[in-house]
Amino acid sequence: MSENLDTSGNSEQSPEESETITLTLNDVLELEDEMIQDAAAVLGAANDKACSYGDGYLKRQALYSCLTCIPESRDDPEKGAGICLACSYHCHDGHELVELYTKRNFCCDCGNKKFNGVKCNLHSSKTDTNELNNYNQNFSGIYCVCHRPYPDPDDPLPDEMIQCIICEDWYHSRHLGVEIPSGPFAEMICGTCVAKHEFLLHYDGSKTEKNTEENGDKEATEEEPKKCKKPSTKSENVGTKFWLDISWRQELCTCADCLEMYKKENVLFLIDPEDPVHLYEEKGKAKAKEIVETHNRNFMNSLDRVQLVEAIAGYNDLKENLAEYLKKFVENKKVVKEEDIREFFDGMMARKKQKVSVPHFCH
Repeated sequence: MSENLDTSGNSEQSPEESETITLTLNDVLELEDEMIQDAAAVLGAANDKACSYGDGYLKRQALYSCLTCIPESRDDPEKGAGICLACSYHCHDGHELVELYTKRNFCCDCGNKKFNGVKCNLHSSKTDTNELNNYNQNFSGIYCVCHRPYPDPDDPLPDEMIQCIICEDWYHSRHLGVEIPSGPFAEMICGTCVAKHEFLLHYDGSKTEKNTEENGDKEATEEEPKKCKKPSTKSENVGTKFWLDISWRQELCTCADCLEMYKKENVLFLIDPEDPVHLYEEKGKAKAKEIVETHNRNFMNSLDRVQLVEAIAGYNDLKENLAEYLKKFVENKKVVKEEDIREFFDGMMARKKQKVSVPHFCH
């Protein structure tokens, strides 16, 4: 369904428009703010000036795959490479990049052996390979069990993409094979990963079983070996699973045997309290907010009275131009589409560039 901005004030809709979602101007502004917040969640915690290689295997970072530098990765994701945000700007500007969102425990590959002699502009001294990096089909620009790109030019059906917290691949909700929770959920693990990590079936909505020893005297418990608290019950439903609350990770047993199992299955990150994506996103948003607030505060403090008046005038100019632009839609009882809003802001940016460009005169 298309999304439109209703400026007519007319609540009646024709049958052809009955499937149209109407938005108010506030909805548009909130949508713009939401997109900004989404970008801050992924990029806010990243450094856009220094390659992250020097920090080693980061617990989580925004990454990209460059199909221009490594075209063979289109057919073989293992030949692909992950580059950090700074390298995407300073080493791969203008290249065909695949946005990988975030990956855990990854070290920037830019300029290593996978790039066939092309060096990183920000960090020239790198090892040939990063042995601990994991690569999935996303590095080839494809996702889900359908192995298609996103967005898919041959698939007009809109669908939500959800990331598995273990394999970190992205899946169309309709391809997960289960009903998606109607309300908010914290995390999803795809059916393939559930089948691969059988211990998850013991935590299928179950509460942690407390041992009687754990309910006894604390000092006595600390002197004994930690008992396994993995629930004895086991689900037979081997398929995609959703957890409504992040606290499910805290229920995972951390006895010696379970820790060894997590290590062998390479999922120790599940018991790391700093691993969940939403924590990384919150840090990114907080950092971005702090930068913006500091910049705005410094900017406003740096203005003299004339500049402050000009800034206020610029804001009022935006409001007046937008009101005038929307007026024609009101008069014609038309809805404002996404491309109309983009046209307005593109026009504003073009006029701004004309005003600030340095004039050239012939002598």
